[in-house]
Amino acid sequence: MTGVSERVAARYVGARTDAGLLRAALHVEEVSALAYGAVRGVAFAPGFAAQEHEHAEAFETLLQALTVPAREHAGRAELNDLMPGLRGMGRREALESLEALEQAAIAGHQLLGRRLRALEALRTVAAVSGGAAQHLVVIRAALDRAPLSKAFERGS
Repeated sequence: MTGVSERVAARYVGARTDAGLLRAALHVEEVSALAYGAVRGVAFAPGFAAQEHEHAEAFETLLQALTVPAREHAGRAELNDLMPGLRGMGRREALESLEALEQAAIAGHQLLGRRLRALEALRTVAAVSGGAAQHLVVIRAALDRAPLSKAFERGS
């Protein structure tokens, strides 16, 4: 276990308001974008980094709708805190860390689904969670593991 799951879960522990929950989700998505940008030798990483940026923008928009600006954004230090050593990992170890990150992000999305009071935000959370699930399927295939589902987009 890489500890990523525990570190992501810790981001949500103190979140008791919609704004707190969405800030935690924003942080995880921003770090995810940085993580995909940091790995080398993984063909799908740049595309996934772009998608994670879109997910972060969606959560930031939800925060703005609550009139709560996102004052802090994740950077290199936050990536190192959440996924220490990622930049120096080999391909397989990096993929395993990304797999743990996506699993932890989905667990966070499930928590949002249970705790959010702003029900109109749930559509966005569901869409982001679906994207994370697709990433997870692709990562698992790259690791030669059985897919969690056979129903996913392959794209072109």
